[in-house]
Amino acid sequence: MLNLTEHERKVYDLIQQYPEILTDRDVRSKIAVQNGMTEKTLRNRIGELRRFGLVTKDGSSRELANHADEHENIFLLWKRRKFITKNVIWVGLASVIISLFLPKWYASKAVILSSGAGRFSLISAFADLPLNEFGFSPVNEDINSFISILVSRSVKEWMVEKFDLVERYGTRDVEFAMEAFEGNTELRVTDEGALAITVMDRDPKLAQQMVQEMLNQLDLLNRRLSREQGKYNRQFLEERLEQNKIDLAIAEEELKLFQQQTGVVDILTQVTAQLETYGQLHSQELQAYTELYSQRAQTEVQLNTLRVTLMADNPTIRHYEVMYREQDKQLSILSQKLDRELENLLFSSDNAAGEAISNESSEGIWVSMGSFPDLAMRSARLMREVEVQGKLLEILVPQYEQARMEESKNIPTLQVIDEPKVPLNKAKPKRMLIVLGAVFMAAIFSSGYVLVEYHSRDLRKRLGSI
Repeated sequence: MLNLTEHERKVYDLIQQYPEILTDRDVRSKIAVQNGMTEKTLRNRIGELRRFGLVTKDGSSRELANHADEHENIFLLWKRRKFITKNVIWVGLASVIISLFLPKWYASKAVILSSGAGRFSLISAFADLPLNEFGFSPVNEDINSFISILVSRSVKEWMVEKFDLVERYGTRDVEFAMEAFEGNTELRVTDEGALAITVMDRDPKLAQQMVQEMLNQLDLLNRRLSREQGKYNRQFLEERLEQNKIDLAIAEEELKLFQQQTGVVDILTQVTAQLETYGQLHSQELQAYTELYSQRAQTEVQLNTLRVTLMADNPTIRHYEVMYREQDKQLSILSQKLDRELENLLFSSDNAAGEAISNESSEGIWVSMGSFPDLAMRSARLMREVEVQGKLLEILVPQYEQARMEESKNIPTLQVIDEPKVPLNKAKPKRMLIVLGAVFMAAIFSSGYVLVEYHSRDLRKRLGSI
């Protein structure tokens, strides 16, 4: 509904009751006196209602209830269209004149890629995937490093000093000149992952020179950082390689000493061979024991037979008795020997079993089953340490050589796709955008002023009456 004040609503109701007050002054004076106001005040209120479109010149009035707030604002803007149009035209003309006097700025641009020398980026592992379609950026680590270098204070100070930007920009000191230079510089990563460097200046040649100098500084600083990184990497690998050589020599000496003291070179191979040798010897002795036992049984049978058939003092009987006692003695010796060999093999910690089994076995190479777990553990640890240190040496040597090459090489780290050129056309000001923006803002502010002025008049009257 229309936002009418109390007095305006009262006058509107009077018009509805007495429409003749719009044209007859005497009636208007009479009605004004009856309602506690002067004819002039009533006439002024009627004029305001006419201005708002609520009362026409022929005396007809609009129905209050038929107007919504948006219709009220539209009618109000339409009634003040001349005021709004005048402001828009004046502001538009002023913006055209101002834009014509604005200085021209020219932009020079270069597009670069990383040469890929030196560092590895995790995102490069996914270079073949359509990352843009999933919302990921193809920016790699080198491009991020380039941006960090270009926005660094050292580069901006160099540019301010080289091109005397304090005087050129008319700034107070170096800090403000760097801020102004940063405002005239744009670093943008393209969809393909390249870095676009743009610098604007009033002199097109100087803009091109600034971009070229930024490329030079970027390449110099990036080379220096790469060399420093290679130097630190080389020093670290060199120290680690020297330590690895020392550790490998210590491990080899410990393994050599262990082998000399125990005679163990390859514990598994030696134990396997030992068991095979013991098996062969034991089989031979067991076979001899079996044959001797059989011979003793035969001798016993023959002796018993002769004792039945011959006299006790017969020489043949004495011969078999002597033979039987000797065979029984040899069986006892073989039995004890077999038991001792087995006991020494399983429980002895020295080489007595080897000496007892075979005089031909070399001293110190026989491993008893009792000492096998300890020897096997020590041998496995020493051999593993030698193998680990040797493997580390194989890994560190190529990395060390590569770090030396990285430290010594001095190749360009940038791939310039688009060299900076002297611009032919201005980059700003965009006069069309300035004029359109000014006209649009003038229309907005003028309309806002009309609406605020209308809807706040009752408040202003109250404030004025205080």
